[in-house]
Amino acid sequence: MTSAAIRLRPRALAPRTLTRLKPADCTATQWSTAQAKASAGNRILAFIENGLHQDAFTNGLYRTCSQHLFAHIAHYNRDGFADVWFTTPDDKADFIRHAVNARSGGDPAATWSDVEQHIQRVLADHPHLQEPSAWTGAARPHDCPSCHCTPQQCN
Repeated sequence: MTSAAIRLRPRALAPRTLTRLKPADCTATQWSTAQAKASAGNRILAFIENGLHQDAFTNGLYRTCSQHLFAHIAHYNRDGFADVWFTTPDDKADFIRHAVNARSGGDPAATWSDVEQHIQRVLADHPHLQEPSAWTGAARPHDCPSCHCTPQQCN
């Protein structure tokens, strides 16, 4: 996909709508610095704002989700994870509901609970994201780069 096509994809929210983490908001663990936790959390927030597009789900986002956030499981690999959570508007709404309702606990010096709780607070300010209708315009069920037409119009 070209960079022009990526820019034309529908977004769920305007850029920088979701409040970003600062390293001071995070506690370092034995394995992750506060900066690394904040950066990874911010990449998740940007991914949400950008529409949870399956093809934008990078290996880094996959590692963050499957290893650190909201008790997600790996779903075998990145593609399996993306197929479960980012294929349809219903899947995307389920991803947001799962994040909002996940039990987040533990010592932030040993877990990513600080990142999880920040994401939960930010998403709570946007309850419409828990509805499939919020993601309808952000769905890309076909290869049309503008995503403003139906698959029949693309043929």
